[in-house]
Amino acid sequence: MANAKKKWVAFKGNLTIPADMAGEEKDVKVQVGEPVQVPAFYADSVVQDGIAEHCEAPEAKPAAKKKPAAKKNSEPIFEGKTTATKAGMLKAAEQSVVEAQAALDAVGLGKPAGDEIAALKVAKEAFEALQG
Repeated sequence: MANAKKKWVAFKGNLTIPADMAGEEKDVKVQVGEPVQVPAFYADSVVQDGIAEHCEAPEAKPAAKKKPAAKKNSEPIFEGKTTATKAGMLKAAEQSVVEAQAALDAVGLGKPAGDEIAALKVAKEAFEALQG
């Protein structure tokens, strides 16, 4: 199967492609509309079943600028802060999580949500760090 023909498809829903179908060692998770290359027999099968559509190979994107990683302080986050300041920081972090979740929910079915998922993950990590 090493030389099997492959085709590009975009699935109509978020799902996990079994490793043996994807030709990988591990299962592959894909999001709605994300182009993925799979063996031709599997691509034809999922298109015929109405789960996916044939698509073109994705265009190579220029490398995205990565944000520098947050510096880890050896000091606790709240050291030297007043109780009111601590409460305000927790409230703001919690609000960030709520807003990020609302943005993700607003994306709707059939649209890529990678940025929204990443923003929610960052907001949740910040909130959890504050809860310590």
